[in-house]
Amino acid sequence: MTYKTNPLNPMLSADLDLFTFCQSDTAAEQGIYNLPQEVGVVENLTRLCQQVLQPAITHFDLPLFITSGYRCPRLNAEIGGLPDSQHLRGEAADIMMGGIANDTLALWLIDNTDFDELILEKFDPRCGEYGWVHVSCVAMGNRKKVSTFDGDAFHDGFHYFDLAGK
Repeated sequence: MTYKTNPLNPMLSADLDLFTFCQSDTAAEQGIYNLPQEVGVVENLTRLCQQVLQPAITHFDLPLFITSGYRCPRLNAEIGGLPDSQHLRGEAADIMMGGIANDTLALWLIDNTDFDELILEKFDPRCGEYGWVHVSCVAMGNRKKVSTFDGDAFHDGFHYFDLAGK
């Protein structure tokens, strides 16, 4: 599939470009150059877009927002990311979709895409805490691992929490 593209900012899918995955307020504030230097990272981002994110955009016909995409090692350290984060390899994105709740997006991704890991993070609509969905995709052997993060701990599977009571 081909997309109208700018060689300085290639399209990774019909609706998602490289710069969208690399944009970071923290990187801009800290003067961190956050564009991938390895071709493999761009290939990983392309796979994530084409196999997971673009299908959701097409299905819901709504804009997808990437709150954290690719992270160079310096940016990952600056924000306190895990040392082995899939964001470092271009395999993961933290996302939200305008117009639907994150649990709806997460459940659709679980049922309709070949993902490696999906985490519904800090989601409790009862208290106005909407969090985000972390989703990843790898070249081979996607685990379809689902978990929920309540702000303090990870829990296997898909759960709802009362974050208002914390």
